[in-house]
Amino acid sequence: MRQPLFHYYPREGGIFVKRNIQILVFCMLFMAFFLSGCSLMPTNTGVLIGTNLALSGKGMSYSTSTERGIELAKDMVNERGGLLGKPVQIVSVDNHGKPEDAVAAIQQLTVRHVSAIIGPDLTDCTRAVRANVEAVKIPLISPACTQPDITVDPKSHEVYRYVFRAAYLDASQGRAMADYALKQLHVRRAAVFYYPDKTYAQGLAEYFRSAFSAGGGEVPVYIPVEDVQDLTKYLPLLQGENVDVIYLPGYDDWTIPAITILRSHGISQPLLGPDGWNGPRMEREVAPAYLREVYYTDHYAGHDTSEAAKRFSQAYYEKYGEWPDSYAALGYDAFMMTAEAIERCQSAEATVVARELEKTIDYEGATGTISLDANHDAIKDVFILTFKEKQPELAATIPFDVQTQ
Repeated sequence: MRQPLFHYYPREGGIFVKRNIQILVFCMLFMAFFLSGCSLMPTNTGVLIGTNLALSGKGMSYSTSTERGIELAKDMVNERGGLLGKPVQIVSVDNHGKPEDAVAAIQQLTVRHVSAIIGPDLTDCTRAVRANVEAVKIPLISPACTQPDITVDPKSHEVYRYVFRAAYLDASQGRAMADYALKQLHVRRAAVFYYPDKTYAQGLAEYFRSAFSAGGGEVPVYIPVEDVQDLTKYLPLLQGENVDVIYLPGYDDWTIPAITILRSHGISQPLLGPDGWNGPRMEREVAPAYLREVYYTDHYAGHDTSEAAKRFSQAYYEKYGEWPDSYAALGYDAFMMTAEAIERCQSAEATVVARELEKTIDYEGATGTISLDANHDAIKDVFILTFKEKQPELAATIPFDVQTQ
């Protein structure tokens, strides 16, 4: 007698599937789940680009913007078909703004077989990982580091084969500001105050002084100032030396109080600074009256500078609901330079990508037209910005040939 498929038990009030049918149904469901692509094991079907940024801790405000620019670039590349016919995926590792964690991030990204790494964008973290990327032979593109020893070993003077940058050098921005002061502000006597414990500030101070003097100007006041309150001691010196411009290289945590002190004591001469002044703190924390005749170098000058900048700016606003800053623009350009290199060489192999990055010429980006020189440094314009109604505004563009004089 053939067994029925179902047994009916009135006392239980339901129908029960026999064990063999239960197993069959389970197998069918599992196969449907597996074939649908919902595998329990991760698969890599795309090109992987790693990021090594401070998404928490020191430098978080900078790196968060950098990451946004990278994510936007990734979305735009994927919208037009990805790379090598595959989608691009970001493998993000938080280095917490710590050099030791930046080193650990390189190890994690190496295991994931990324084609390139964007970041760190903090100088000490980038210095810490140079030897590591040279060892694993994965190209690293620093979006924002401007100090010279990032791409060239300061002792051997050899170029790091796998380290690149999207930002210009401190030498470029120091010389660009000196040129602007001499030729467009028409000043001749400068004072330089700088924070002595920062190689960033020290280097910029010397680049500016050297270029300003070479251009026919004089720098009678050149003083390291650790405690910004000590600036008040040098006010009589500024008057006695008939100084007509003041250069204040440093980050905004030092220069914001410096600007406030000088302006509140009646110093009306133009105040000049580097890219460390960019960011919203200047607009938020400095009184509008004190921002008059304030100028600083920057990498991104808004959407009016080029068609590429306009496309980036508009896309960023549509995605995030706010306008981008320089770190976002540099992150975007670092990613797009890498994407273009992968497309040109038609390979996601890290060593091949590195050699193709070396050939970058006339990349049209959000921060301008970029070519990489023999040291893997960016050849590009420097923007001089000022403030109008507490908003940054382009004052001048200094071309690369002027920066090398």
